[in-house]
Amino acid sequence: MNTSARHGAGSGLRRLADDVYATLPAWVTARLVVAASMLSARLVADGLMDDVDRPMQVGRGLMAWDGDWYRALVDFGYDGVRLEGVRFFPGLMLLGRLFDLVLPGGSMVALVVVANTGALAAGVLLRRLVLAETADPRLADRAVWLLALFPSAFVLVWGYAEGPFLAVAIGALLALRHGRLSWVAALTLGAGLLRPTGVLLALPVLVAVWRQRHGATGRQRLGGIAAVLGGPIGAGSYVAWASLHFDDPLIPLTVQRDLRGAPIDPFSRLYEGLGELFGPEVVGDGLHIPFAVGFLVIGVVLLRSWPARYGIYALACLATALAADNLNSLERYALNGFPVVMGLATVAGHRRLRVAVPVLSAGCMFALGVLASLGRYVP
Repeated sequence: MNTSARHGAGSGLRRLADDVYATLPAWVTARLVVAASMLSARLVADGLMDDVDRPMQVGRGLMAWDGDWYRALVDFGYDGVRLEGVRFFPGLMLLGRLFDLVLPGGSMVALVVVANTGALAAGVLLRRLVLAETADPRLADRAVWLLALFPSAFVLVWGYAEGPFLAVAIGALLALRHGRLSWVAALTLGAGLLRPTGVLLALPVLVAVWRQRHGATGRQRLGGIAAVLGGPIGAGSYVAWASLHFDDPLIPLTVQRDLRGAPIDPFSRLYEGLGELFGPEVVGDGLHIPFAVGFLVIGVVLLRSWPARYGIYALACLATALAADNLNSLERYALNGFPVVMGLATVAGHRRLRVAVPVLSAGCMFALGVLASLGRYVP
């Protein structure tokens, strides 16, 4: 290895170490907040609920809600769970099985390690992406903290797919920023295998590739096509396999539709939801409306302050979440559109909001974590 190569490798390792060092405090703090939320939920259940009313989620810990499904999939596969389990894409299951081969403790430990390692990697990559776009360390650090303390970010601690999904999604757009289209294709393919929202990564990639089409070589154009199609191919390959395996066309999508309702106009759903703020659904779908409005405002900030591809991706994720009769998990789906965190970090840059925004966000994460552990909120 020549001197310049050694210098480049050493510089890269130093940057990585700096990013990890800057990310760890937020990552650890988020886990303390989640631990406090789970302890609070257990105290409420022990002190105020009898055995009949006690929600089963309290006893599931980090495997509550979707975590139970992923654990069963790691242990038994799709044929060993109820048909409803086919709506969970296979990426986390495959990673869980891989980690289960080398870690003690079984599938639960494997899934928690995958989720939390993915969350740490997501924070590191987000910091690097913000620095690549802005060269502003303070903005990058705010983004890291707000990712860790996002209202729905307790799922980055639980046995959910969001940690590794965010890592590959952020990594894909970081690779796109540096023009590494083969990496973009591979990472978006992985995102499509982890979460159906990986398909939406085609939008920001298409925006970037289209803008650079003039003067591109034939090889670069092929790389751009592969990068755009990575997410759809990843998700589509699983949908195709499941459709053939269960002899039911598009079954992962139809099962999800049965749970969330038929697709509807997101703007009409948002307008309808405003009325649910003042009725029996105030702690149901009505709970999601203030978040939806806030995310929409942040999407506008993204479009005004960042390259268009980030706002387009974040708003596409929000629109997809709103395009259903059932708004459960909206905050988690919005987090899949990770540029919303970059927009929130921009808003928090105003002097009067620098403390208020992260404190409020952490408070929301704690509250939603308590409600989820008590079975009152579907993450």
